[in-house]
Amino acid sequence: MKLKFIPQNIEVDIDSNKTVLEVSNELGLNIQSSCNGMCNCGDCRVFIKEGAENVLQPSNKELKLIGQGHYLDQRRLSCQLYCFGNVVIDLSEQEKRFHHGKFSSEFLKKTKKRSKEEAYSKGDILIKEDVDIKKTFSKKEP
Repeated sequence: MKLKFIPQNIEVDIDSNKTVLEVSNELGLNIQSSCNGMCNCGDCRVFIKEGAENVLQPSNKELKLIGQGHYLDQRRLSCQLYCFGNVVIDLSEQEKRFHHGKFSSEFLKKTKKRSKEEAYSKGDILIKEDVDIKKTFSKKEP
């Protein structure tokens, strides 16, 4: 399976267990994601140029963010996009969002986190003020 990113013209073999966002991050490509891949923001929407038949249909969670319009414009959330065949992803719109190719995740910046593993969510709601959240989640019930 090949995943190709345009206009960068980068083609890689893809592991079907990784999302397009994960692969792009590994390659240093710029896909904005305020929630860092937690399917809460909708910022990581990308255009499937070719191979839409080689990706899974959107989940209910993804449909809540992108609506039914993806059937018309072929845009999907890269954090939810798993490929099982050759796919071409156009990152032109994503590239326009970045200044000089620097990746910045608004959510992680605001919360002073370095990765999504350091961020917390409860019921798919991001918790920005998590100073005491570790204490809350680590409390043992009597």
